Amino acid sequence: MALLATCKDHLVVSSGSTFIAIDTKDSREPFVYDCSKADKKPQGSENKGDEGGSEEKGSDKILSFAFSSSGDYFALTDDNKRLILFCTKPSWECLSTRWVVRRCTSLVVTQSEDHILVADKSGDVYSFSVSNPQKPSELKLGHLSMLLSVAVSPDGKYIITADRDEKIRVSLLKAPYDIQSFCLGHREFVSSVFVPPHHPHWLISGSGDGTLRLWDIESGTELQNLDLKQLNGPDSTEKDKCEPKDPEVKRLTEVVHAHWDMFQDSIGAESCYHNLYKVVSDNMATYLQKKQERIQQQGTKRGKPLPQSSRSGKKLREDQPIA
Repeated sequence: MALLATCKDHLVVSSGSTFIAIDTKDSREPFVYDCSKADKKPQGSENKGDEGGSEEKGSDKILSFAFSSSGDYFALTDDNKRLILFCTKPSWECLSTRWVVRRCTSLVVTQSEDHILVADKSGDVYSFSVSNPQKPSELKLGHLSMLLSVAVSPDGKYIITADRDEKIRVSLLKAPYDIQSFCLGHREFVSSVFVPPHHPHWLISGSGDGTLRLWDIESGTELQNLDLKQLNGPDSTEKDKCEPKDPEVKRLTEVVHAHWDMFQDSIGAESCYHNLYKVVSDNMATYLQKKQERIQQQGTKRGKPLPQSSRSGKKLREDQPIA
């Protein structure tokens, strides 16, 4: 699956283990990075799996990335459990490579740009120092199910986490154990959360249920609900291709086309969310149907009412005086 992120004058697109960073204002050569050529983990320091055994080696596929608010930093995580930090000015450069405990699903750089918050598949959020790569990570909070998205409010007050069990939690960033609100209403996993920079009291969420929802971040009240499935009308067919007219858009398109081979890994690839959808089944209807079948089978086998002895025995027990 291909990923995309923009910040100020930077556009980053990834596919598989490679990403390309394009300067939208300058025609300089794009920066290309391949995670398969990144630092390898030292021998003998492999992470242990949840059951205590050695965990299988992953691929170098990029799982998530994010810019800092100023665009000066860019961080990514891959399937080999690497956390790689770059600086973007004056030119792109890899600053550090670290390893996380479990594969990550989302990350964000704090507004002060001093920490990277990384959410993983076990439901935990760890904090990593930007300036001190040698400093151990710190566990900030945890959910009971897989986390899919993490965000920080523009004022740096709240950390927002979303999981596969339809829950969105708003916590205080400086004291994550202090929960401000829950935003509840989605019927499938919550895949993304975002706080608009100019509206820090709002929260936007996207979900596998096909809805885009707007929330009040402090109270958890739902303000608006947009069903994206309604945008797909009966005439929603592939449109004719159009050539970009804006010179900057045309240049960016040409740069992406020049590196089109890197997107081959994403063609026909399944969504990373395909196995998170609920299996819809009417358990009660199935239970009642099987119960009715059992009753019919029992009646067929008996072919006659219960023996008289059973009924009389029951009557004698009912008529027996109480001592």
